Amino acid sequence: MSEALFDRIARLYDYEQKEFIKDIPFYLEYAKKCRGEVLELGCGTGRVLIPIAREGIKVTGLDASEEMLKIARRKAADDESTIANVRFVQGDMRKFDLGKKYPLIYIAFRSFQCLLTKEDQIACLQCIHDHLTADGHCIIDLFAPRHDYLAKDKLTLDLGTFHDEENDAMISRRSEVCYDLPNQTLHEDRFYEWTDKDGKSRRRLWSYDISYLFRYEAELLFEKCGFNVENLFGDFDSSSYNYVSGEQIFVLRKSKM
Repeated sequence: MSEALFDRIARLYDYEQKEFIKDIPFYLEYAKKCRGEVLELGCGTGRVLIPIAREGIKVTGLDASEEMLKIARRKAADDESTIANVRFVQGDMRKFDLGKKYPLIYIAFRSFQCLLTKEDQIACLQCIHDHLTADGHCIIDLFAPRHDYLAKDKLTLDLGTFHDEENDAMISRRSEVCYDLPNQTLHEDRFYEWTDKDGKSRRRLWSYDISYLFRYEAELLFEKCGFNVENLFGDFDSSSYNYVSGEQIFVLRKSKM
């Protein structure tokens, strides 16, 4: 089996994203409202899924990366009440059949943008539509593209440091981002650098491509695939979307096709 996109950095993912928790209450609120089992696509290590399961809500997580799922399963197994409420499935969000329908399906932390073509995005949305109950909701988080960033040939960003607890090492991160304007994708080379226990300098490179969508383009795509846009938020405090908000959090309701 070929390596999934996040296999290469699965071990570091939770350490790297440890401080990013502001979206969890947002998804938890919707999960409580739906009064049924929840499906997360691109669940990764269970960063959002496991807190939902801890609240007694049944939740299925699907992800392409077996390495990420191994970590999610291990984390869920540490709590008996959590493991009773979760199901993990390795699969492709563009083509899955779980044999049931859900009142809420969500794709957190911009994972939908791993789909680089409109064909892949439509295939994913059609699968979501097929798996939603008649009045079900779908939540998709995208970053909000800004023209001042797109106008630059390359961005170099200092992403700070995080603690690799397993190896007791401080890892610094920086990224180099290039935009492919005709294809509406960006390519990022992310560099991880640290000093190991023997005093040797180490470096790891993780490269990936993601797509980006503007507001009305995304809305047309969702409507084409059988969804009504119920809300669009600019952050996880449910504030209104605006050009510099950084987030496009779409709350979609299934419509009749």
